[in-house]
Amino acid sequence: MKTLLAATIVLRGATLVDGTGAPPQANVLLVIRDGRILSVSSATPAALAALPPGSEVVDAGGRWIVPGLIDAHVHRESDADLQAMLRWGVTSVRLMAEDVSSAEALARASRNRSDIPDVLPAAPIFTAPEGWWAQGESPDSHLDRYPSEPAGARESVRRAKRLGSTEIKLMLDDMDWCRAPQKRYAQMSREVANALIVEARRTGLRAIVHAPNLPDARAAIADGATALAHGVLEPLDAETIAIMRARPVFYIPTMDIFEFLADTRAFVDGVLSDPRVTGPGGLPAETVARYRATAYSEGYRKRYPNFENIRRRLPALRANLLALHRAGVPVALGTDMWAFPGLGVSIEMDLFVRAGLSPNDALRAATQTAARSLEAEADRGTLEPGKRADFLVLTSDPLADIKNVRSISAVYKAGVRVDKNPR
Repeated sequence: MKTLLAATIVLRGATLVDGTGAPPQANVLLVIRDGRILSVSSATPAALAALPPGSEVVDAGGRWIVPGLIDAHVHRESDADLQAMLRWGVTSVRLMAEDVSSAEALARASRNRSDIPDVLPAAPIFTAPEGWWAQGESPDSHLDRYPSEPAGARESVRRAKRLGSTEIKLMLDDMDWCRAPQKRYAQMSREVANALIVEARRTGLRAIVHAPNLPDARAAIADGATALAHGVLEPLDAETIAIMRARPVFYIPTMDIFEFLADTRAFVDGVLSDPRVTGPGGLPAETVARYRATAYSEGYRKRYPNFENIRRRLPALRANLLALHRAGVPVALGTDMWAFPGLGVSIEMDLFVRAGLSPNDALRAATQTAARSLEAEADRGTLEPGKRADFLVLTSDPLADIKNVRSISAVYKAGVRVDKNPR
């Protein structure tokens, strides 16, 4: 499904926000050749006259251009989820996956498809026997996702490496914080977690860890984790923050998940209040109706009945995000948002801004820093010469209101304009 590229594509006259945190650049000439950014300059008459003959020039006056968004924490139930992500401007994703081989096959295929984002997997997802993510989720037929002792854990990591994995994920959570008074899930032992992380780092793999409770997060960091997959529910101490800054350890707070579980009804109603979400080109009408139904929010209150505990933790989650950002810890944006694939990135950016970050900071978290967390910053995440031409064309200023990243006029992946079918 690869689309042939025009020799040179030029967007003229837009205001460009490049993803580095730098101020916006007005009246830009963005030149793309063979899926890569050739140059970024002012759209002067001289620059226009110097364009290669036959260039396809697109008038983008009055528009804004931002890098393609990168969601550093997603799951997928089907290709439809990935297609929705791309239509909302997400051009790359860290896909949390159970099976290494199938995830790597999808990653390879995604690089030649113009209907889904590029997939960069974190696989497999390791957990305890009878632990979170061991109920109905598929095993990996080539290795043990549920190691019960350190030697087996190390062997599973080595097998994952041979299968092509570049990053593993660990579940360090009994889920009591959201499921009490229901029975706690089994949690991976300290020794097994240590063996998984240490062996991953020894063999050159990244290790991202689901550890929302502070003691588990500290232990994962001490073992060498490269990223925390969720926010931490208790206030982070100065020593932990200093370690995260120095190494660094990427922080992916997934604020939207905590806000969603704290009050599903209010969260969903807030998202659906935006006509860009419910109007033409937004969510399908049947999806909107399902989300608005009382049964939808009540279902989550029953499955995750400890919502009052989550609500009490929200101030600490917001304070941790702001403190880490101010301390220079790399904050990457990820959503884990099953309800709103793709759209979740703009929801999360808005929560970043509400926590005290600027819109430009939030955008950077969803572009440059997310790419860095995937060791992909040399190739994507900012709009600079040599980088992939992954970008959005917007009709409204995202730095005036970060939710304006929903005002999409066009999505380009590797220089190819995405076919915007009705969402």
